[in-house]
Amino acid sequence: MGVGEMSLTINRGIIGGAVKACVYGIEGIGKTTFASKWPDAVFIDCEGGTKRYDVARMIDPRNWKMLLSEIKEASENPGDVGTLVIDTADAAEAICKAYILDRDNKDGIESYGYGKGYTVLAEEFRKMLDALDNCIEAGINALVLAHCQIKKFEQPDEAGAYDRYELKLEKKCSPLLKEWADLLLFANFKTDVMKDENNKVHASGGTKRVMYAQRRASYDAKNRFGLPASMPFDYAEIAHIFDAPKPEPKPEPKPEPKPEPKVEGMGILEEAKVEDVTPDNVRALHKLMERDSITTDMLAMAVGANPKNKYTAANCIADYSEKFVDSLVAHWDSVAGSARSYGLYANDDIPF
Repeated sequence: MGVGEMSLTINRGIIGGAVKACVYGIEGIGKTTFASKWPDAVFIDCEGGTKRYDVARMIDPRNWKMLLSEIKEASENPGDVGTLVIDTADAAEAICKAYILDRDNKDGIESYGYGKGYTVLAEEFRKMLDALDNCIEAGINALVLAHCQIKKFEQPDEAGAYDRYELKLEKKCSPLLKEWADLLLFANFKTDVMKDENNKVHASGGTKRVMYAQRRASYDAKNRFGLPASMPFDYAEIAHIFDAPKPEPKPEPKPEPKPEPKVEGMGILEEAKVEDVTPDNVRALHKLMERDSITTDMLAMAVGANPKNKYTAANCIADYSEKFVDSLVAHWDSVAGSARSYGLYANDDIPF
């Protein structure tokens, strides 16, 4: 290798990370409910569709600049947002269209001239996808929900046209969103078609919710996670794609016990009196436990039942960090209530 030349570095294997996805389907299929189950989902509701749902949401964006600003704010706070949900793409596109028409003083998308308006709209719409990419880089999943529409489709190499489901977006925005997504799911009710004895076709069923992850002639879909072609429309079917392996927490080093001092007297080694070196916060915790009749086993089971902390029921008080003991003392009333029920938490806000 000559001076200044770099060696070729090749890596192999699956690279984990946040998921960027688009889920579209017919109205009433349950897209919002499906999205609410994604990890720590926070919604940006562009059409007011989440009002009847108990979900976390940001302030409804009043204009395009506000929408982009909220996405930027989410990307800068990954500790508060696990999945950012845009509900919906078509509503966001309408906000985007209103912005460019006002900015450019146009009456409608066709006012720009032949086809140009759709290009201007797509260029501005891309800014939302770029902002969502910043969320991905911050480790936040990005999920865009969308409605669908039925359009005639004609392949250049085939005679005749047929109907297919498409994203309910303008012709240049739809390809941008589909290309951006690593996971594109189409959701629909499954309908069974049968013929009777008179050879007449009848439809039945129509209540089973299904999602499709691989493309067919009648719809677009794709995935990069090895998902099957079709599945029940249930978050449990894709939950595993978020289960990236996490490093095991390193145990806190335990201080080595100090050797007990010895004194020699009358030819016999006698133990000297050793001072009590128990930390003040541990003493305070023991006093509270004694006062409220909470045993160490009860406390350990309560601590182990809370998935928010790193300690299990097998840990004892001596294993707890100083900061963790301080938290137990500071929130003792909640801790004691949980311990009395052997770890069945009534309050998920206990910060340990």
